[in-house]
Amino acid sequence: MTTAADMLGMEVVFVGGLTDQEFAFERVLGDLPGVAEGLTLPRTDSFCHRLLAGAPPSTSDAANDPAYADAPARTSFGITSYVGVPIHSGDGRVVGTLCGVDRGRVPVPGDTLRILTTLAGVIEAQVGDVSGRVVVRRTPGGWRVGHDGAQDLTSAMVLADLLADDLGGPVRPPRPEEELTEVDRLQMAVAQLEHALAARVVVEQAIGVLAERQHLAARAAFERLRKAARSRGKKVHDLARMVIASASDPSVPLPPELAGRR
Repeated sequence: MTTAADMLGMEVVFVGGLTDQEFAFERVLGDLPGVAEGLTLPRTDSFCHRLLAGAPPSTSDAANDPAYADAPARTSFGITSYVGVPIHSGDGRVVGTLCGVDRGRVPVPGDTLRILTTLAGVIEAQVGDVSGRVVVRRTPGGWRVGHDGAQDLTSAMVLADLLADDLGGPVRPPRPEEELTEVDRLQMAVAQLEHALAARVVVEQAIGVLAERQHLAARAAFERLRKAARSRGKKVHDLARMVIASASDPSVPLPPELAGRR
């Protein structure tokens, strides 16, 4: 969301949750009077409902845009500019939106819209579990994305660790002959995040192997894997692949602290 906010330059960027009847501001970054996390509206009052019904993905003059002019949210929040892209579940259903709104005129170029769509794809990687069930859900404490708290925390730790230490710099180096544009910089950031998300899947599989093998909680298994990788100068995701391979081939060489039961 921070990447989206930097790119759009709008007052508020948010993830919207949708049911057949309701729209909710699930996650909100920025400040707009009346907009707050957990706020719900009738679905048909929202800009996102119009977007999903076929309206253009952005407008910088909502009051005079036939697709959005009569949306109750426009007058309720004084919105002039809107951009939104859908978030899909693993089976293709729309389960939310990634959007920006502003009370001023903020045009959204095509390149920016394409990056926003890519960012929505990153979010999509987080909204389904391995069985394909959607885990964007309404709870008494508000809208949630993910599994139970302990699993979410470990998953977040894995992703943060990969981004901070293991993946290094962006996957495409800067071009020496010219300065990077803002679009280039954002595309690189998104590519790095996508890479980290792919690596996280491997690391979480290895965590599962270690947790079962050594009777550990998931967080403890991750800490053991990370410590073993750093003490040997290896990438966590490279060592994770070896752990996964060892589950079917006991001859795969592993550090002693990862090899046997404890």
